[in-house]
Formats: sequence, structure tokens, C-alpha cells
Amino acid sequence: MIENLSIPRAWLLVVALAGCTRAGADAPAALQGVVEFDDRALGFELGGRVATVAVERGQTVTPGQVIATLDEGLARPARAAREAEVAAARAQLRLLQAGARREDVRGVEAQLTAARATETAVQRNLTRARGLAAQGAVPTAGLDDLEAQRARAMGERGALEERLAALRSGARTQEVSAARARVEAAESVLAAEDARLARHTLRAQLGGVVLERHVEAGEVAGAGVPVVTVADTTHPYVEVFVPQAGLAAVALGAPATVRIDGERAGLAGRVEFIGRRLEYTPRFLFSPRERPNLVARVRVRIDDPTGRLHAGVPATVELGHGR
Repeated sequence: MIENLSIPRAWLLVVALAGCTRAGADAPAALQGVVEFDDRALGFELGGRVATVAVERGQTVTPGQVIATLDEGLARPARAAREAEVAAARAQLRLLQAGARREDVRGVEAQLTAARATETAVQRNLTRARGLAAQGAVPTAGLDDLEAQRARAMGERGALEERLAALRSGARTQEVSAARARVEAAESVLAAEDARLARHTLRAQLGGVVLERHVEAGEVAGAGVPVVTVADTTHPYVEVFVPQAGLAAVALGAPATVRIDGERAGLAGRVEFIGRRLEYTPRFLFSPRERPNLVARVRVRIDDPTGRLHAGVPATVELGHGR
């Protein structure tokens, strides 16, 4: 699954409502900003046709929950083929480890007995023919045919003896090692196919609320193309710009109070980031009077377990002292 941490569309607009005239003074009494969420665009790691989208806009999702799936029409047969290759490799290894069957050994023994008998009979006929040829009783031309028969019988007997010896001794160590390596290779290919098949299912890595649903079932989605956007609505944040004169009073972890229209009580927050580089006041600041000032970006994380806040809502931040 691919997660892209989204970037706010515009830097938050802030002005110091209470001036800071000297280093070491109190932090600005009130700063203005906009509530934002940490949102992530979730997409598949590979492309394909979307089979299902299991969530709706505004739905709360939990870690591991299925977001969407891709069509597995091509992936399933490929996995089945790899599984068959693993089964065949394992069967071959078992055959080598088990050795020859008794029936096979007995069959070769019977063939060897017959081959030896044939060789003995041919040798007997050849000896008799040589004696008769010496006496002139038979032509010598017939001896060549008997010599060929004896050579053929000897070759068949020798081949059967080697085959019987191989059956009795079993597979060589090198053959078993090679078969085991083929099994491991087939299993690795199957594991890779399983991993690829698992990527056909998009799951939420973190909990949150679905802000946008970008594709529908039946559409083709490329690798990395956003399918849904999920945000953590329980921990929004506000970024404010603090003038350099007030930076000395701002510390990481310092408490803050965030106020929005329609909420009588303020929301608790803490400073989680202070920019290390000063910059000129952004051109979008509310008050033209402060534009010459240098400011630093400060992010305040808000604890909102009920998810009352909405992204884009203007907020006023009051920074406290210490941690």
C-alpha cells in the first residue's frame, strides 16, 4: 500500500494580536491560524481494475480494515500454476529420498537373470559352431552372426547390472540436493506470487475518517493512484507564525489553548514543532502592519477525541509557558 502524506494547500494565515516588543517578553497572547488534519492518500502498489470499494466518504476505518480490492482474474491462475510446480518438486524429492520400490528391484533382477541366460546360450552356440567350423561341417560365415549376438547379450547384461546396482544404492547425495534446491526455488516463486496477490487488497494502515473516495468499482487504477483519502480527525493541528520577538517564550511541548467560533470552551493543545528558519511574514497575513516582521512557523497539535473540529475552520491560538 502506498501512503502519501498530504501537504496543506496553503500556509496558515496568522497575525500576532498582542505585540512583543523585546526579546524575553511573554509569548503572543493570540495568534490566528486554520485547523488542518494529517491526511493520507491510500493507493494500490500495483495497477489493475478495481473490483470493490468497501468504504464510503465520512466512514471511520480501523487499522487493517479492507478499503478496496483489485480484480484477481489473472493473478489467481498464476498462483495456482506456481502451487502446482511446488507440489511436483516436492513429489520428485520424496521419490529420490524414498529410493526404488521393491517391485522395481525385483523386475530388474528378473530381466538380469534372463539376460544372463541368453548370454550363456549364445556363448554355448558360439562354442559349438566354432568346433564344427574347424571340422569343416559348417561354413565359417555363421560365426560372425553368433559373435554379434554374444556382444549384444553381454551389453544388455552389463546395462541391467548397473541399473540394478543404482536401484539398490538409491539416489546420489548430489541428486537429492538438486531436488531440494528445486523445491526451495519453487516455494520462493510461490511466496512472491502470494505477496503479489495480497497487494490486490488495499488495507488501512492507520485509523481515521474517509475524507474522499477517488475511484469506483470497475475503473482502472494505476499503481500509486489515490483510491481514498483518510485523515486522523482526533488530532488536528493549527500552524501559526510567531514574530521573532516572541520566540524566546515559546518552547516545544508548551501548552496552548485553541479557540474557534461556536465553541465557548477552548481546546487543549501543545506545541509540537518550532521552525528553525526565520522567514519574512507571508504575504497572506491578515494584518499589513506586521509584514516587515520576521516570523517562525509553530505547529500546535490539538487533542480532539470526539472529532468536533473541521479542517479549514479559523482558530485563535493562545500559547502558554513551559512544558
